[in-house]
Amino acid sequence: MSSNNLNPDKVLIFDLKGPLAHFRKYYTNSSSLSYLFPPRTVIAGLIAGIVGLPSERHTNKNEEVYYEKFSDDRCGIAVSIRTRIRRMMQTVNYIKTKTDKQSKYSFEALITGTRGAPTQIPLEILLPENGNDITYRVYFYHANGEVYNKLKQRLEEQRFVYPPYMGLSEFLASIDNVGEGNVSRNPKQDIELNSVCKLKDVEPDFSGNDLQYLIEKMPTGFSNDRTPNQPDDYILEIKSRIMKVKVKNNAICCSVGYSEGGCALIENIMFM
Repeated sequence: MSSNNLNPDKVLIFDLKGPLAHFRKYYTNSSSLSYLFPPRTVIAGLIAGIVGLPSERHTNKNEEVYYEKFSDDRCGIAVSIRTRIRRMMQTVNYIKTKTDKQSKYSFEALITGTRGAPTQIPLEILLPENGNDITYRVYFYHANGEVYNKLKQRLEEQRFVYPPYMGLSEFLASIDNVGEGNVSRNPKQDIELNSVCKLKDVEPDFSGNDLQYLIEKMPTGFSNDRTPNQPDDYILEIKSRIMKVKVKNNAICCSVGYSEGGCALIENIMFM
């Protein structure tokens, strides 16, 4: 099943913000390249951390872990890029640590200065072009009212089980609660789309010379045994402008109405 089977009537909306970000591309090796926006799996993990859902089974083998709760037939996640982003390559030092006291990478070797040289890895870092924070607007729906209401309460109280971050734990983030939006299906084929979406669901409109599209191959989720699902191609507008697309393949586009700063807004989104 897919998110096209969902029938949401409302979504939670919040902004994920931070000065730096890195969302590692799963197919990179020695050089850690980054996606321009967080994959669906990253947002699911972020929300699981906010509400405190487990990532592993412990004593209760029947307990669902978060990636099972957030499967695309039960949960809808959409992401809108709200700021223009630039990339920067930076070499970082990684230090291998072991519990073996005889190892040159052990904690004892680290504090005594007898360890070997650290490994240097090129890391692609995302930064905002305008000097403010990178901002991603997240739209979230869950068929389970308990999960939905728990996240809603956490966002309103600004009280999180685990602190949010932008891909790496060193890149701490903040979350601004925007509110709750009303959802209805948009039956039109030619639309202006505010969120990223799967390439197979749309046909981009290239008539606007000011629009620049980019395609990213990204993970979509995990199966029950934590095997990665088949990756998919996503399309975005790299200048954070509204995309012009034609919806195809019976894909579902949703219109979201909400209020921000006293202004009534209507945006079109597609779940990842």
